[in-house]
Amino acid sequence: MSSGKSRDSKRNPDDTIKILIATDIHLGYEYNKKRGQQTEDSFITFEEILQCGVNQNVDFILLGGDLFHDTNPPQTVMLKCMELLRKYCLGSKEIKIQFLGDPEIIFRHCANKVVNYEDPNINISMPVFSIHGNHDDPSFGAVGSMDLLSVSGLVNYFGKCTNLTHITVSPIIIKKGETHIALYGLSYINDQRLSRLLRDCKVDLLRSEKIPECFSMFVIHQNRSPYSEYGHISQNKLPDFLNLIIWGHEHECRITPEHIPETTYYISQPGSSIATSLSEGESKPKHIGILSVNKTQFKLQSVKLQTVRPFVFDNLIIQDENIPKSYTEQFSESVYKFVNNYIENELIPKASIQFSGHPKQPILPLLRLRIFYSSEEEIFDANKLVQRYCDAVANPMDMVVFRKQKHATKNSKSSSQDFGDEFEEMAQILCYEDERNWNRTVQGGIKKHFSLEENKDKLTVLSVNGLNEALNRFVDTGDTDAFANIVNHQTKKTIAYLESRDVDTAESIRNEIKIFRDKRMEEEQEETAEIQSLFDNIKSKTQTNADKDNNLSDDENMPVSKRGRGRGRGRGSTRGKQSIDVNSSKQLQAKRQTKKVNYGNFLS
Repeated sequence: MSSGKSRDSKRNPDDTIKILIATDIHLGYEYNKKRGQQTEDSFITFEEILQCGVNQNVDFILLGGDLFHDTNPPQTVMLKCMELLRKYCLGSKEIKIQFLGDPEIIFRHCANKVVNYEDPNINISMPVFSIHGNHDDPSFGAVGSMDLLSVSGLVNYFGKCTNLTHITVSPIIIKKGETHIALYGLSYINDQRLSRLLRDCKVDLLRSEKIPECFSMFVIHQNRSPYSEYGHISQNKLPDFLNLIIWGHEHECRITPEHIPETTYYISQPGSSIATSLSEGESKPKHIGILSVNKTQFKLQSVKLQTVRPFVFDNLIIQDENIPKSYTEQFSESVYKFVNNYIENELIPKASIQFSGHPKQPILPLLRLRIFYSSEEEIFDANKLVQRYCDAVANPMDMVVFRKQKHATKNSKSSSQDFGDEFEEMAQILCYEDERNWNRTVQGGIKKHFSLEENKDKLTVLSVNGLNEALNRFVDTGDTDAFANIVNHQTKKTIAYLESRDVDTAESIRNEIKIFRDKRMEEEQEETAEIQSLFDNIKSKTQTNADKDNNLSDDENMPVSKRGRGRGRGRGSTRGKQSIDVNSSKQLQAKRQTKKVNYGNFLS
């Protein structure tokens, strides 16, 4: 396959590089936190992936980001991951691929600037190469989980970008026989930022002129679906000299290479190895790929994972089911009985079909039934289903979800499948009745809502860009402090602006706030860059403080001498510091009292 279909019989096995492809493994993700139980799903499937690599005798494993579900996972998660990597990737097996790139450039962000199978201090039998994703993004100079795996020598961590004004990607050149692969990697970057850099031609993929016949691969971890105009990476706007792109971050499995119109390259989207959300895309069968590259030709064989927890997703439109009404009970009770029967006789049998027979496959399935209702009388208490199926499914608490059906037609049913439930809830809050008012994303809907003249003054201190970026951070990285951080930042910025203006009445303050709001709207790109920088700095400081806390906790366990070290000096030093702080505080308070306007009343 590739630039045409090749015949295996003409391939020399000594010239064929065999690669296991996987993305979005999300080690440490747990389904049933609500039930107070831990699950091993991600580790069970990760072990299956590593076993497959050994059984298929691959030359190396390539991971497309989000190996971990968190940037700094619990120590137990790191321990289990390292145990599995040591079990399957260490050994005395001969490595048949050569590393021809400059390790000082490829691994410039790593402590050990060497490919692990060339490190004389460690024996590698199956190398692993990986970029980071949005979930295990260490953010600039901070240390993350991938850095720990890198310094341990278990993973070759590449693709981390430290310059976000102009991105230059140097390839890893891998050689086996007569086959050369130029492997480009770009770890997760904010989609809007990367999209802007691509539009401004500030992303360069360096090419080697010394290797005329080279197979070029690019592994990235970004939004592929057009959630918003600039909130994704256009699949047909990447460099045309590429042969194959491995696309991480999107969890729906589309591993079969797709030729992209108007380009010469293919895209393979392996998807996640476990379901981390109850969406339709996650319910598709999970696969990994065995990629064979011979000179400039390639073949990708999909391998269905056998240890994935069964997951069935379905929609139910009450209006279409003709549920008979009874005069002896409420209609909601009739709906409950119908839904219960539907789960028992339709969904659970579908889940049972997904059992592979693998001894480590989890037994309890995931079920998600979206019920579209047209009137309140069709809604029943879902807790009755929770009690009934608490021992039969893995997610009884969120097995059923109700959605208001605006137009009970087949088209509306299909359109409702385009977005996750979280986005649909936000859309309902914003009261978007149909597709004409729905801009394909929550962020687009928010922007459109506040651009209307009647809603313009409902958001003055907090900007639409700030709100949307906080929402992006909350959804992409699980940052629960994102909204509080942006509100605090923009409130302080507005107060600083007001203090520089000559205002003394309530009306003049309100007018200046609106003027400042309009000025920020005119400088949208600059504000967006500033907000992204704010969040990146906060994340970096949080990581630094966490490291300091860890050091302090270690110090607390050390024995303390009974003899004080300069006890009097220490006390005197503290007293001096307190007096300085008091004086500074008094000066600051006196300065603030010169401004008798309390801006806080206008920023609430």
